[in-house]
Order: sequence, then C-alpha cells, then structure tokens
Amino acid sequence: MQRALDFQRSPHLWVSFRFFANVPVFLMLASLGLAWSALSGHPFTRWNPLVLATTHLFTLGVLASAMLGAMMQILPVATRIQLLLPRITSLVVHACLTLGTLSLAMGFIAARPAFHRVALVLLSLAFLVFLGAVVGGMLRNWPQRAPGAGEILVAVLLALLALVVTLVLGVFMAGLRGNIWAVGATQVGAWLHDLPNLHVAWGLAGWVGLLIAGVSYQVIPIFQATEIYPRPLTDSLAPAVFLLLGVVSVAGGWGGSQGGGPGLMQAVSVTLLALSFLTYALVTARLLRTRKRPAPEPTTLFWYVAMASLALAALGGTLRTWFPHMAPHRLDMLLGVLLIPGFAVSAVNGMLYKIVPFLLWHNAQRQAPVALPFMPKVKQFISEHSAKRQYFAHLTAVVLLALSCLIPGMLATGAIASVISAAMLSWNMFRALRLYTRTSVRISQSLAEMGQAERRKNAS
Repeated sequence: MQRALDFQRSPHLWVSFRFFANVPVFLMLASLGLAWSALSGHPFTRWNPLVLATTHLFTLGVLASAMLGAMMQILPVATRIQLLLPRITSLVVHACLTLGTLSLAMGFIAARPAFHRVALVLLSLAFLVFLGAVVGGMLRNWPQRAPGAGEILVAVLLALLALVVTLVLGVFMAGLRGNIWAVGATQVGAWLHDLPNLHVAWGLAGWVGLLIAGVSYQVIPIFQATEIYPRPLTDSLAPAVFLLLGVVSVAGGWGGSQGGGPGLMQAVSVTLLALSFLTYALVTARLLRTRKRPAPEPTTLFWYVAMASLALAALGGTLRTWFPHMAPHRLDMLLGVLLIPGFAVSAVNGMLYKIVPFLLWHNAQRQAPVALPFMPKVKQFISEHSAKRQYFAHLTAVVLLALSCLIPGMLATGAIASVISAAMLSWNMFRALRLYTRTSVRISQSLAEMGQAERRKNAS
C-alpha cells in the first residue's frame, strides 16, 4: 500500500476547499430541517417530505460535497491521477451540486414538479462533469499512477460505478416526480416499488461506503499513525460489496414483483454485505485502538463513532432483512440515522479535521519561498480543544437522533444538538480560513519588504 503522499501534486486550494465549505452549511440546513419536522408534528418516517428533503441535504449537500472535494484533493497526491481541468471542473460541479441539492430539497417540501426538473438537470450535470473529469484523468495518467495505490484506485473505481447506478436510479425517480416521464405497466409499477431501496443501497453502501473505505486506507494509517490495513481486506472488500449489491438488486427486483418479504437470495446477500462492512468496522477500530500515538485525538474519536455506527447498522440491517415485519418503519429510520449522521457524517468530520488544517498550512507554505517566523503550525488552524467540543455535540446529536427513532418526542432535542454541532463546525472552519487569509496577507507583505530591502542593498 502507498503510504507516502506527493503533496507537490496538490491542486489549487479552492479546487477542493469550496466543497469542504459546503459541509457545515448543508449540515446546518439538514439539522434545521430535522427541527422543522419535529415542530410540524408530522411523523418521523421515511416518506415524510421533510424527512426526504433533510435526507438529501445530508447525502448530497454534506456527504457528496465532502467526497467530491476529498477525491479532487486525494487522487492527485495519493495516486498521481489528476482530474481534467480541475479548476473549471471544481467550479462547475460545485455550482451545479449546490443549486441542484437546494432545488431537490425544495421539490420534496413544496411538492412542485418544476423543482425536481431543475434538480434533475443540475445534479446530472454536476456528476457527469465530475465523472468525465475523473475518467479522463485516469485514462491520461494511468501509466504514471503511484506504485502501491491499487487498493484505493479499485475502491474509488467501484465507488464511481456505484455512483453511476445511484445517479441513474435517482434521475429516473426525479423524472417521475417532475412529470418528465411516466410508467403505467402493472409489472413495471411493481418493480418500481424497489427502486427507492436500491437507490439507498447503491448510494450508501456502494458510493458512500466504498469511497470512505478507500480513502480510509490512506488517511487512517498516515494521519492516525496506525498500521496499514490487512491486504486481504483491502483486496476483497470493494469487489465483494459491489458484487453483493448487484445480487441484492437482482434478488430485490424478483422479490418486489412477488410482494411480501425478501427472498432467500436477497436475505443472504444483504447479510453478507452487512458482514463485509462489519469486518471493515472492526478492523478499523482495532487499528485505531493500537495506534502509535498514546492519547486519542478528536479525529480518532470521530472515527470511533463512525465505526460503532457502521457496526450497529450492519447488525440492524441483518435483523431488518430476516425479520421484515418487526417495527419496519422505526428500524428503517434507525438504520438511516446510524448510516448517515452516525457513520458517514462522523467519518467526514474525522477527515475534515485532518485535511482542512493540513491543506491550509500546506498552501500557506507554498506562498513562502523562505522560512518566516510567524508561519502558524498545522494544529493552530483548528485546535484540538475546539474540535473535541464539536465532537461531543455531534456525538450527542447522533445518540439523540437514534433514540428519536424509538421515542419520537426526542427528535427536537436531537435536532438542536445537530444544529449546535453544525454551528461549531462552521466556526472552526471559518477561524481556520481566517487564519490562512491573514497569514497569506502577512506573507505577501513580508516578501514585498524583503524585495525592497534587497533592491536598496543592490542600489547601495
């Protein structure tokens, strides 16, 4: 496995940072959506329009923003694969993703087809441009890829294929809501019943799960000072997950056409899929527990929450599959909380608190050809104390939101905790960016003064 990163290939700061800046903004919007849902008195169920809007604010606004930004940053430095036209790609994808996510959320809340039509166009454009830039970069730079980067590239490629499936399913359903097309055949209509579940499975297990796993193969050993992941896991996890998702899709289609619970093939496939992610969670937790640094950092704590949530979701998903009539609505919501705020958002927080300070420090260093005494250290951009306070707010939110799936009256409290967590993350990232901006100004002033002094010296 490739453990060294080539930071000289790092793209311009705003190629990835504009996506990272989306994370706290959409986290706040999603948290406010949860609060609105609690205050409205509508049931906290999967098909509540406010819950659908909030879910997509999480998955597209928070998770997709973080992952697209991470890929634009990590692919060049970890694999030497540079996206085509990264600055233009970043600008177009960010604008379309941001506006498309807002339009889709409004479509669910207002129940107006026009919003879904706009979202369909913008989100399709965002992901197609991104996929084109990544595939084009891979075709161009594949011979120069970094040695030992195979594990992350396999996971990334399969995650991108899962994204394509997720996108196709999402576009089809958005087109139905936007009255762009319609389906009337009885058998096809029954098959459509399974599309939301397949969309969720490919999006969370395929796109989100595989990409987080692939990125963690690099960032956890490097930034958490752990041993590298076992080779059997990194070689087999992504292909196994992708294959099992394919089997679940076929088995789900057959089961959906017949009605009732899942068939044996689907149940076994979902169980194996859950066991795959449970294995990944346990291995990651063991690596973190045996890390070389004595005390856990805030990022370590976020990863612990992510792995605990993933393990619980794997167990809950297996239970949901084999016992489909056991409180299905509550268990569905619990799985959603465990997988999205619990697993994915926690992992994103853990990555951001390592990537963002290092990224700002590295770009500040780039501007200074000589050592300057006022240059801040990496840990000065976001202090561990500030990150740990946000960690406790986030942990509280995850626990309360999980409990609200069983006790609906706790939803408002969980939403408030999530709002506080989002506000803390926003403030931490704002202060880090403010320090970078002030440092950049001081660097420019110092270099100008040094140039003037050199000219006066030469003139004398």
